[in-house]
Amino acid sequence: MAARELARVGAEVELLEARNRLGGRIYTLPKITGGLPIELGAEFIHGSENEVWQIVEEGKLRTHKVPDRHWRPGPGGLVKQKKFWDELEQVFSRLNPAAPDQDFRVFIDQAWSINETAKKLALDYVEGFHAAPGDRMSVHALAKAEAAAEREHATRAFRLADGYAAMVSLLEGELETLGVRVFTETAVRRLNWEPGLVEAVAQTASGERPFRACCAVVTLPLGVLQGEGPSALVFDPGLPGKERTIQGLAMGAVVKVTLQFRARFWPNNNFGFIHSDDRWFRTWWSDPRGPVLTGWTGGPRAERLVHERKAVILSFALQALAQTFKMDCDRIQEGLVASYYHDWSADEFSRGAYSYTPVGMGTMPHYLAAPVKSTLFFAGEATDTQGDQGTVHGALRSGCRVAREILDSRLNNLRFQSKTGEERRSKVVV
Repeated sequence: MAARELARVGAEVELLEARNRLGGRIYTLPKITGGLPIELGAEFIHGSENEVWQIVEEGKLRTHKVPDRHWRPGPGGLVKQKKFWDELEQVFSRLNPAAPDQDFRVFIDQAWSINETAKKLALDYVEGFHAAPGDRMSVHALAKAEAAAEREHATRAFRLADGYAAMVSLLEGELETLGVRVFTETAVRRLNWEPGLVEAVAQTASGERPFRACCAVVTLPLGVLQGEGPSALVFDPGLPGKERTIQGLAMGAVVKVTLQFRARFWPNNNFGFIHSDDRWFRTWWSDPRGPVLTGWTGGPRAERLVHERKAVILSFALQALAQTFKMDCDRIQEGLVASYYHDWSADEFSRGAYSYTPVGMGTMPHYLAAPVKSTLFFAGEATDTQGDQGTVHGALRSGCRVAREILDSRLNNLRFQSKTGEERRSKVVV
């Protein structure tokens, strides 16, 4: 998004991607399930009013609405939770950004006149949806996220009919048209910089290669910025004031398993969401495009689960389904065609699912987003300051923001002057 916005106004842009594909934590597998694209990463458009819809409308991409229906397993089958959002609102309406910040678990433990069912549902929601341990999540950050969700009508969820890859493909095609040079399998290991000049030293298949420009847009996930050791990105000189910011935010863990079956055995083809008390997988959803179920868990459960082997994770998922639908686990497994899972926590180019703000760290996204000497600019979902951390639209918005920052800086005429007085056309590396 940043590359597109800059190239549209004439900047020369080079995009450096460590993976062999674009999209990052958007990772859509090809249509290998009878026309259904499998999303290993981002899946939903959260809300009916956000930056994703701008691209959807530009590209005339097809979408479909996800039913806002919520269920719990009961003795005789699934029981509809007619007051799902009302119970959450009972908790979240009590969040007070003007009060001192505290972690969410302390908040609900101290909250009076809220029933225990609503408290438990809210804790599961925070740890699942926000991928944040309740005893670390800032209530100030949560209040901001809830305000953003209300503005964006986030209780309404949608999917891209051809998967999020369709959006990535659309942007990639536009970059090509605009003349942006895209380098995949190009992992930046060192960023040497001085005001008005950067050198990104990247590891490529053919060895080390430098890329030089007047400024750089850094879109690395927070988990990668927090990395240490030989594979970590080195800034030379270091980033004054940003080290505490980077370490002050946190990367959440998520385990998402998608199971493909020969035929549907669940009662409703498009049931929405099931919320259970399973030890590991607390949320399940279906997809009307095929016989597929997706299990989800985040926060502390996911932090423990990511250390297990894939076969163990699959076994836990099947057991959770058996408990949810009151079926024999072996029978469910007999109908299983394939399972899909990506370990984002172990992925060296993400090191986690998405970011959240711990208690007392409410200003950190703002500091992370702040440019350094009009030369280093920072984007990505972790830099969002409007309550949309962890979302695709938060990431897209940050790309637009950082492009504006570059254009509003001393580079706004798309030219810069080196120390030797030589004037050159601006080149930006992303």
